[in-house]
Amino acid sequence: MIFHFNYVLVGLMQIVGFFVQGCTGFGCTVIAAAVTNGLLGTNIGVPYGTLITLPFLYYLGIRSFHNVSWKDLGKIIGLCVPGILVGNFLFHALDPNMAKIFIGAMVTLIALMNIYKHIVKPVILKKPDDENVPDTTGKKIFRYGCLILGGVVHGAFTIGGPLITVYTIEAVKDKEKFRNTMNMVWVILNTWNAFTQLRGGTASSPVLWSSLLIGLPMAAIGFFLGMAFLKKINREQFLRIVYVVLLFVGGNMLVTSLMAAI
Repeated sequence: MIFHFNYVLVGLMQIVGFFVQGCTGFGCTVIAAAVTNGLLGTNIGVPYGTLITLPFLYYLGIRSFHNVSWKDLGKIIGLCVPGILVGNFLFHALDPNMAKIFIGAMVTLIALMNIYKHIVKPVILKKPDDENVPDTTGKKIFRYGCLILGGVVHGAFTIGGPLITVYTIEAVKDKEKFRNTMNMVWVILNTWNAFTQLRGGTASSPVLWSSLLIGLPMAAIGFFLGMAFLKKINREQFLRIVYVVLLFVGGNMLVTSLMAAI
């Protein structure tokens, strides 16, 4: 084992990321990506972000096995898997910065629209939300398109969570079932990503395993605090948290990628 103070800094960021993960079922990798990849480098940071999630994904997957929307999970996996295979193939061909600019802009816009709907409109403008708005064909095509694109992005850079969330938050209304369904998505997708990334040669890196050894206990702190917090909030508060997290994730991805491109 080797030690570097950067491993501690990366681990501290996991507390924040895994708090969100324990509460919402997504976000830990993307939230911590800037710090993880910035301090460890992309070649180590990407598999680090995948591997550190696995113990917590498996734990929650076993614990919540009977409280998952299996029908929606089947749709998610069915549409994401082809994209992931494409993303794995395109990992070395795509410009990661341009991909992040596009995804960041898209997620930011979606988050802003829903923050208006769930926070600005009911809380600030005091206008009741119309829950009976028809679900049009165009909306369905958009949601399914997000799943396919999310698979490609996740296969290439493990940052497809925000796009996959766009579908799931509309399809699964119960807050814990949403979290558990998202968790099972990552059980499947991150297991596959871990296999492909380790097969690429990162398994021999002492930096990877040393940083994981330091980061895992910190990730556990955030994860179990997030699980406890979920039980204390209602669905509307949960939706507000999800969309604020999406705004942070998308905005951060967009801004940092634009700065890197300048």
